[in-house]
Amino acid sequence: MQNFIQKIAELIPLSIAMFILAGTIILTIKTRFVQFRAIPKMISLLYNSIFKKKKSENNKHTIEAYKALFIAMSTSIGIGNIVSPVIAIKLGGPGALFGFFLASLFGSASTFTEVSMALKFRKKNPDGTISGGPMQYIKEVLPSYFSLIYAVAGFFTLIVWSSNQANALSDLLQARYIPKYVTGIVLSIVITYVLIGGIKRIGNLSAKIVPIMFLLYCSATLWIIFNNIEKLPEVFNLILRSAFSPKAIAGAGVGYGIQTALRWGLAKGFFANESGLGTSTIPHSMSQTNIPINQGILSMVAVYSNGFLCLLSGLVVLVTGTWTNPELGIGINILAKAFTLYFSTPGIIILILSAFLFAFGTTVGNSYNGSQCFLYVTNNRFLKQYYFLIALVVFLGAISDVEFLATITDFFLIPLAIPNILGVLILAFKRSDLIDINARVEQKQKS
Repeated sequence: MQNFIQKIAELIPLSIAMFILAGTIILTIKTRFVQFRAIPKMISLLYNSIFKKKKSENNKHTIEAYKALFIAMSTSIGIGNIVSPVIAIKLGGPGALFGFFLASLFGSASTFTEVSMALKFRKKNPDGTISGGPMQYIKEVLPSYFSLIYAVAGFFTLIVWSSNQANALSDLLQARYIPKYVTGIVLSIVITYVLIGGIKRIGNLSAKIVPIMFLLYCSATLWIIFNNIEKLPEVFNLILRSAFSPKAIAGAGVGYGIQTALRWGLAKGFFANESGLGTSTIPHSMSQTNIPINQGILSMVAVYSNGFLCLLSGLVVLVTGTWTNPELGIGINILAKAFTLYFSTPGIIILILSAFLFAFGTTVGNSYNGSQCFLYVTNNRFLKQYYFLIALVVFLGAISDVEFLATITDFFLIPLAIPNILGVLILAFKRSDLIDINARVEQKQKS
């Protein structure tokens, strides 16, 4: 039975990725390539949000725009950014990085639209809390049971993603002589503490963690790449030949071509940046903003950052050649070898610290997003029970083998992606004013 499920699950990622890609291309055209047009505005919004202090709303259930962005970034920037490109290259050839490029390029238009819609249709509850995410905008154009299906699938997927991050972190620390159960206990306690503090505490934590982990990992990988800068033309040529040539890579032991590049690169790219899945809209829904489209523009920072980190990880193993070593497996050991070549022992410390920050931040973010799906299903009840459940799931994920559970999770990507993409596409054509940057600017100026 397990083998049958795994065989079926192998067909799902590419099918869902192609469905998402089609939707994101349509949204790119509908928004008139907002991912390019809005870059100056995106940079301005990010700068003003972080460095120009404004009087914020006195609402414990909302957060500053940049903190909402950093929470979204913490969920999408995880160990997957380190491991996924390496696995994709190992199994699909260097051309898999082309798939990550497409996921970032078109996924940014989808994320922009999703977040803009999420802010427009978020719901304020009688107790002052905010209900947001895809569930709110999906029910605007589709029967309400689609929102419920999405919430159930989102809840299950997000808690499994949390357990996966805990498992990856415990594996990494076990190699440094820290028992898995210790990692599980500490992680469960700390995450529960953060979640109980609400969106404010999560936002403050993410605002501190995300810049550190981003800069630390970027600095290390860029150093390795710059030390091999003369190899970059050859590497980029290899990526293109790998993606579009039907021949096999000599000595690599895998075939390559556009199908395998998309199978491993595109699918893992979309699942890494969460474009088309809608889960990244949940923290953005808690943003203190009166202009939904501005938060939508700001949200593209997460997609570009995600794609940049994946590109760096991929380039590191390509320029160092560690991806061709059959003794290193298909995961993080390939990257670890590259780090030790240029940093020796400090390289492993940098990688472990980066992975720890990535895993911790992502687990917190996924757990929070899962709580919003859970509250939608339970009609805003049983939140304390959810905290207990997520603590248990994180602990079990740290000490258990979650590979089979992760395989089953692929099935839940279907009820996540389909309602979300359909809802966003219908709204984009039905309420095109909500994603028209020029129209919104004119309206603001007139007011």
